[in-house]
Amino acid sequence: MSAHKLKPQVLINLSASIFMGVFAQLLMKYGMLELKRTAVRNMSLHPSPQSAISYKYIAFVKIIKFLFIIFTDKFVATGIILYLISMFFWIKVLSKIDLSVAYPFVSIGIIITVILAALTLGEPVPFMRWLGIFITLCGVYVIVSSHEETPENKKIDKKK
Repeated sequence: MSAHKLKPQVLINLSASIFMGVFAQLLMKYGMLELKRTAVRNMSLHPSPQSAISYKYIAFVKIIKFLFIIFTDKFVATGIILYLISMFFWIKVLSKIDLSVAYPFVSIGIIITVILAALTLGEPVPFMRWLGIFITLCGVYVIVSSHEETPENKKIDKKK
C-alpha cells in the first residue's frame, strides 16, 4: 500500500490541538512567573514547629491555599481551559488516524513551545537544544511520510 497524505480535516484538528497546547503552556508559565513575583513568594509552605497534628493541619491548609492561588490565576486557568479544549480536537484526530502517526505531531508542539518561550519569555535556547529540535523534526517527517491509510480508518471515514 502506498503512503497517503493526511486529510485536511485531520490536519486542521491536529493544528488546533497542538497550538492550543502550546498557548496553554505559555499562559501557565506566564501565570506562574507572575505568581512567583507576587503572592506565592510570600507564602511559606513550611509552618513553624508545633505539635505533629497541628503541623500537618497547617501544612495541609497552606497547600490548599497555594493550589487555590495557582488555579484561580487568570493565566493558569486560561491555560487549563485551552488544554481541555485541545483534548476534544485530539480525540477527533485519534478517531481518524493511528496513534503512532498522530503522536509524533505532539513533538512539533514542543518545538513551537521552545521557540515561543525563547521569544516571549526570554528563555535561553542553547545550540544543543536547537540541534535536538532539528533531529525531532526529521523524525516527525520520517514517521508521517510512512503513514498509510489502514482499513480500519477507511471504515470510519465511510460511516460519516
